Amino acid sequence: MFAEKVTVFNRLGQVWYPAELAGVHVQADRGGGTAPIGARREDTLTVLVPYEPGEEGPKTGGRLYLPPRAWRAAADPERYVTFDPGPGGTVILLGPWEEGAVEEDRWPEGFYGRMNRDRDGVFALTAVCRYEALPHFELTGR
Repeated sequence: MFAEKVTVFNRLGQVWYPAELAGVHVQADRGGGTAPIGARREDTLTVLVPYEPGEEGPKTGGRLYLPPRAWRAAADPERYVTFDPGPGGTVILLGPWEEGAVEEDRWPEGFYGRMNRDRDGVFALTAVCRYEALPHFELTGR
């Protein structure tokens, strides 16, 4: 348990910044079904991300966690990590990412559209909870 690796991407302007998080626990469930209008995707994801409490705030993946608005206002967002379940917010990739920051307009369908089309294990963050008794974030996605 807590031996997997994910990469979270957050968008600032036209750039998606990756943050690799090792030592997490991943539970991904593949689902699917049909609806009156066709197939629907029902893949779900839960990632437990341990953090170290500190005076400045929680630290995970070697980065200080900032809430989404504070992360967007940071002078150097690559030094921090955030989890933003809002529209255009955090994208989660199961496994590592080797390419660094990515421009949104690199592909006509955008970063998330391209990732979701070409790769398995790509999820949009839908909710985040922070727990303090056993310090960890719980990320859920679809």
